[in-house]
Amino acid sequence: MLAPLLRPRDCACKREVLCWVFCVAEMDFTNKKLALLESNDFADIYSGLAHNFYAVKEKVFSEKELAFATILEGLIQRKGSFSELNNTPDIPKNFVDSFRDEVVSAIEINGLVERLPSRKDFVSLLDPFTKLVVNVPFIKDKLLFCERVLHNSIGLKQLSFFSLDDDLEELMINSLDSIFVFHKRFGMCKISLSLSQRVFESIIWRIAFSVNKKFDAEHPLLDARLPDGSRVNATVSDVSPKGNSLTIRKFATIPLTVLDLIENGTISSEAASFLWLMVDGMNLFPQNIIVSGSTASGKTTLLNILSNFIRFSERIVTIEDTLELSLLDRSNWVALEAKHAMDCEVSMDALLKNALRMRPDRIVVGEVRGSEAITLFTAMDNGHSGLGTLHANDAREAVVKLQERPFEVPSVMVPLVDLIVVMQRHYSKQFGIQRRVVQIAEVSRMENKVLLANVYEFRPAEGKLLRTDVPSHVIEDLAEKTTVSKNDLKKEMETRRMILEWMLEKGIRKPHEVLEVIQSYYYNPDKVTSMVFESAK
Repeated sequence: MLAPLLRPRDCACKREVLCWVFCVAEMDFTNKKLALLESNDFADIYSGLAHNFYAVKEKVFSEKELAFATILEGLIQRKGSFSELNNTPDIPKNFVDSFRDEVVSAIEINGLVERLPSRKDFVSLLDPFTKLVVNVPFIKDKLLFCERVLHNSIGLKQLSFFSLDDDLEELMINSLDSIFVFHKRFGMCKISLSLSQRVFESIIWRIAFSVNKKFDAEHPLLDARLPDGSRVNATVSDVSPKGNSLTIRKFATIPLTVLDLIENGTISSEAASFLWLMVDGMNLFPQNIIVSGSTASGKTTLLNILSNFIRFSERIVTIEDTLELSLLDRSNWVALEAKHAMDCEVSMDALLKNALRMRPDRIVVGEVRGSEAITLFTAMDNGHSGLGTLHANDAREAVVKLQERPFEVPSVMVPLVDLIVVMQRHYSKQFGIQRRVVQIAEVSRMENKVLLANVYEFRPAEGKLLRTDVPSHVIEDLAEKTTVSKNDLKKEMETRRMILEWMLEKGIRKPHEVLEVIQSYYYNPDKVTSMVFESAK
């Protein structure tokens, strides 16, 4: 078929379109920085068209400071001679011996040239090192100088900002000049730096050495956990043609509490008190709960918070593919982690089956992914209380997925889960990344059908998670089993809501403090409630 003839006017329009296309092609709009979103000690963060930008701030040092730092870094990495220090003017007489004995020797003893230091290792080196340079006159910022030397010699080098900025959740290196981070508020951001091949390979190999795993052409995939709990995944160029890749998901050193979630709008105090009551079950009949959501929606964070509602008197066994849960100071808690190695494979299903022989009161599964689903539901059927997470965007999808491969949970067993709590991640220009509980659904069964009833729903128009008009059969069931009236259970939920809001009002934020109040309420409720009611007068 012949193409239709173009009129002169059509030709002019076509030329304009082609001109625009070529202009766009010449302009790399994905690297266009727009408005400044935030400036902090580590970077300037800009908005962009395809993604935001994280422009790392370079620390300014004098030429003399940089030369001295280079000598110290070389000594730590076994690339220099201590005689170089003797030729450095303006350093104290005992600096050379002290640096060798207190810093270099500690690094050698702990093998930190070959492996990455934990946060504890880093701090234990930083303190004596900082004291050593106090009397070096040409170093202006002593702490900043010592941090630079340690990061460049035994740390992440140019990527040290990732471990220092608490707002960064994930580091993603696609290639030497394609590096991204995930920011808590601003989402995906491109980094304004590139790495040399030598530096990048050094970082990956030291990570592999730290976790005692091989990483080469014969072992092209690395999946591991660093000493500080961070999750690491790396690939060799044999399987990633653009070059080696590295992904690090940071482990939060200070876990979030239920109060943090209430304060930032993730959940309401009323819904939080409802989940508190459901996890506890009046110390008689705790409910089985699944937290579902997409990747990075906050499932594990919420699971961790729910787990801390469990009483100290109960024995908890947690099963995870990579350790992430933090139950703080519990003494009757066993953490199990799956092992994936060429010579030894220990699956989550095997760990879960083993956990059933450990007399657990509660079983907490970090993420239900496959055949362990049947084992978990069988455990629930046998009377073990369970908590876990699942990748699903809503409660209906979670129910469907559980019955399909690879889970294949029989429909008759699905209602063994009492509640499905759904997390979602949203982005707004005003607030950035927000994680919210958008649905709390009760699961029941009528004949051969699985039924869902939303007891809490997020209403976008009001921006709140609100109670629906649907009667809660879980409350009715709990009232029947505990011989406590529904009204008394509602009063109990209201009391727990008041306790949560009282802690917010009093500025109680530290995880250990929040846990102490929750556990104190279990064992001395009158004392805790008297403090709350007295404060309300």
